[in-house]
Amino acid sequence: MNIFRLAAIATLLASLSACTTYNYTSQQFVPKDPGKLNHLKKSASTYQFDDIEYIQADGAVSRGISIHKPETNFTVLYFMGSGVRVDANGSYIAKVFTELNANFISFDYRDFGRSDAPKSNVSLSDLEADTLALYDHVRKITKGKLIVHGHSFGSFVAAKLASLRPLDGLVLEGTGTSAQAYSDNMIPWFAKPFITIKLDQELQSIDNRIALKQYKGPIMIINGSNDVQTPAATAHDLYLALDKPNKRYEEIRDAGHMNAMSKPETLKAYREFIQTN
Repeated sequence: MNIFRLAAIATLLASLSACTTYNYTSQQFVPKDPGKLNHLKKSASTYQFDDIEYIQADGAVSRGISIHKPETNFTVLYFMGSGVRVDANGSYIAKVFTELNANFISFDYRDFGRSDAPKSNVSLSDLEADTLALYDHVRKITKGKLIVHGHSFGSFVAAKLASLRPLDGLVLEGTGTSAQAYSDNMIPWFAKPFITIKLDQELQSIDNRIALKQYKGPIMIINGSNDVQTPAATAHDLYLALDKPNKRYEEIRDAGHMNAMSKPETLKAYREFIQTN
């Protein structure tokens, strides 16, 4: 039994000994899913919601959601973080883009969420090939400005795409320099002297600084000041490493890893980024 579990038990016992009463209503007790897309349909009633799919070269089926309406300002192709999927998180993620008067398209990664694959062992090269094909497909069917937005793990996916295609704009949110730095940030500071993370060769090759070296388009990096998973310092390191004039860095106060886009200052910066590029 570790010290954290002991502390939790001690806290529980203390609360029991104090005869504390907790009151619950049926509304609190019944489970709710705040990420369900039906919730967004109610608040974004002017938008049309379409289930979409794309068949990859090897037969894998990439499935996702397209949220759109006529006369929007731009379209966002959004690459989610690891473990994040359309049905569980899509409403929360897409909501801010409807507030920006943007169309929103996102796919679940292969063999995850809605998407299927002919094999269960998925490599990074598979994801890179999927990403490239999905971008080319979306670019063909999309009119106007198409912004590629990657969050967390998706920021590495988006950066790799930027090394292969000229983009109208690139937004990296909750990002960092490399897969090694990303992994090291998963270890709490007090455990770092005792734990070493070793990545395989494929993971070691992931580095946003290298991927973005030849990228010529506009880029904005967004990071929450309270982000523990991808600290703002590593995102700022990436920003400083980019030798290009059309770059922008936004550190969002009182924001963590998942909620930076919900802040008014982020939406303001996003609008300015779109209007000036």
